[in-house]
Amino acid sequence: MNAQQEGAPAKSPTALAIASFLRHNSQLKMRQGVLNGKRQDFFRSKRALRALQSAEYAAKQKKKGSLLPPIASEEDAIRAFKELPLNSLAIRVEKLTRKTVESKRAANPNAQLPPISSLSKVKGVPTLAFVREQVVSTDDDIYYVWIWERVHWTAYLYAGLIAAAIFAVVLFPLWPPVLRLGVWYLSMGMLGLLGAFFAMAIVRLILFGITYFATPPGLWIFPNLFEDVGFVESFIPVYAWNVKPEKKKKKRNVTATVTAVTEEEEVPESDAKETKS
Repeated sequence: MNAQQEGAPAKSPTALAIASFLRHNSQLKMRQGVLNGKRQDFFRSKRALRALQSAEYAAKQKKKGSLLPPIASEEDAIRAFKELPLNSLAIRVEKLTRKTVESKRAANPNAQLPPISSLSKVKGVPTLAFVREQVVSTDDDIYYVWIWERVHWTAYLYAGLIAAAIFAVVLFPLWPPVLRLGVWYLSMGMLGLLGAFFAMAIVRLILFGITYFATPPGLWIFPNLFEDVGFVESFIPVYAWNVKPEKKKKKRNVTATVTAVTEEEEVPESDAKETKS
């Protein structure tokens, strides 16, 4: 939501600088909550105040051309943080739970609250709601949600590459004949590889079905073809029987053997005395 709406006031450069410093700062320990049906990052205001008073902030603020305001006390940090809600970059929210909704309805039956059934059921992802009073403090129950996202330069790069690819496809009839012929061969080769893969999967399934009844437990060609391994490892080994390794049983047998050997080696003291005598 960093695109400025039509008619909305321009963001303060100072507020944008503060937001850029805090947006992905690890000291905020951001979590995700559900706000208006969408997941958004939220954090405690006390952690943001702590980050604004950190040595990292002081180092960035002293750099030449920095728009970050100097902060020498907690009051300065609060004053700087208030730039975020004033510029609609971060807004205060509260976490809604079954208890909070029921207590608010008991206090004010006309309060506009979501039904309890619509609250988030995902553990660790609470439902959030906007709060009118934009309070900034070090209390644990003061939360803010980001409604601004810093766009990384890679996003512009990917967007430019996609636009260039679309433009190149549109101009395909104007390509040189040699280049169009090369693209045609490349596409046919890709389709051939895709067809060969499907044919291989069908053949290995048919062969397994035949060998499963003819020579149990069945033979697989390229048993790791659909496993979560690399491309080369998918074709190694070439074939294997459909036998699952019994690792657990082997471990139990080894444990039982070690226990038996230990029991044999341990001789009771009474037996040892009788042997000496």
